[in-house]
Amino acid sequence: MNRFVIMDEKDMVATALVDCKKGEMADVHDNKNVHLLSVLALEDIRYGNKIALNDIAKGERVIKYGAVIGECTHGIKKGELVHVHNVKSLTVDIPPAFKAEIMRQMNIKAREEE
Repeated sequence: MNRFVIMDEKDMVATALVDCKKGEMADVHDNKNVHLLSVLALEDIRYGNKIALNDIAKGERVIKYGAVIGECTHGIKKGELVHVHNVKSLTVDIPPAFKAEIMRQMNIKAREEE
């Protein structure tokens, strides 16, 4: 089972508790271990990373743990990986070289500007 967790009912993303491969179902639970929903993974989602629970529009604020964690820089589809390639932190400015290295290590392809 591909377990993911959310900590707050307002969360737009869930955190992977195991690696999940593209095409597999991500089973999302709340912090009391109640199964809430299943989402088809459109990309590989590694342990500790986030999957979108709904489509997120460019410019929309992304919520995790009931709080805003950043702003969507490219439209994100339900089931896609949510990370530095499509969300900009509102508190930390990640230098471009660091962002490129994170993306290289995670094998995330850069997206064309929308």
